[in-house]
Amino acid sequence: MKLRILIADDNPAVLRQFVSLLGKEFDIVATAFDGGSALEAIRRFKPDVAVLDLRMPVLDGIELTRALQKEPHRPAVVICSVEDEQQFVEAAILAGALGYVSKTHVAKDLIAAVKFAAEGQSFVSL
Repeated sequence: MKLRILIADDNPAVLRQFVSLLGKEFDIVATAFDGGSALEAIRRFKPDVAVLDLRMPVLDGIELTRALQKEPHRPAVVICSVEDEQQFVEAAILAGALGYVSKTHVAKDLIAAVKFAAEGQSFVSL
């Protein structure tokens, strides 16, 4: 059975890229352009893993990750960002994310990050 994935990114081109990359390996159950819509979709579709952009409208990836800690269904979270400074990685991990992937390394590392997160393991790629 394939892992069920939600992808949220406010950039339509990046969202399409992530869907194309991850759709080969996983079941993409929902996509969203902002953190508020992502939270609603997570509540509705109950994905195994949420791949979230760090910077999105309504709720950014870290705010959404924090909000998910209070939800009855908590998918594993992988944050993707152009930001590759340690402070962002630390903030994401402290919020509850298991993975952090720089958008410059998505092609080689995002699938592995999703698999690690689904197993409850950390994965950081900068």
